[in-house]
Amino acid sequence: MIQSTHFIGLKAAYNKVGADTWLCDDFLTSNLKRSRLLFEPQSLKSLNPRPKSVDVNALLSGLPFQENVINGLLTVQQDISEILNNTLHYWVKPQNLGIEYCVFKWPDGSWKSEWHPLIKDAISEIEQLVYILDIRGVQVNPDGCVVARGYDCNRSLFRIREHMQKTLSFLPERQSGWAHIPLGRILEPVGKRRFKKLNAYFHEKANSHITTVEIDRVHYVNETRWYMEERTTLLSRLLQKNAQ
Repeated sequence: MIQSTHFIGLKAAYNKVGADTWLCDDFLTSNLKRSRLLFEPQSLKSLNPRPKSVDVNALLSGLPFQENVINGLLTVQQDISEILNNTLHYWVKPQNLGIEYCVFKWPDGSWKSEWHPLIKDAISEIEQLVYILDIRGVQVNPDGCVVARGYDCNRSLFRIREHMQKTLSFLPERQSGWAHIPLGRILEPVGKRRFKKLNAYFHEKANSHITTVEIDRVHYVNETRWYMEERTTLLSRLLQKNAQ
């Protein structure tokens, strides 16, 4: 991928957060609390993490991705699991892997039924063509969140995000500034030895090509359990292959 200003800016944004993970010699319990709060407490005690019920409306692609893309991301999950061994962690299921443009409603946010048709109209007005998302590198953040680092050709994902932000005045202020695919969460400290191994793995993979994704559609989704474990698709829209 050409090292455009957009690519360089995204890479710097990923690095700024990812680098903070390695300032300590293990994950801090205080940081991991943010990840643990996404799961049912009893499921953490029973060592079988289950995401909490939520009410979130969002626009995404994937759900699922193409098989070759899923396989590339699964390989990363498996590599990390081998290092973690019995350390408590959670992986997003293959059919639930996706990439987010914007959130229309957070769990604690307000909602009006009349916003549904406005969102659908805004989605119908998306002019972005089918585009390529390059997955180049993976990182783990201080809170244990593991992500695949995405780079959207010609700022395609960002153009869709900006269209939704300009069109819908009620969008929450808090929105992603990345083009990443969430892969899962590390949910407890791993110990200095494993942390050192993770450090070596993530630095090796920081800029490695993982897979390439053709994004050809978007989905307006009501998510009722974190990480898309339970969801209803309210609208799907194919992107155009050629300009009209």
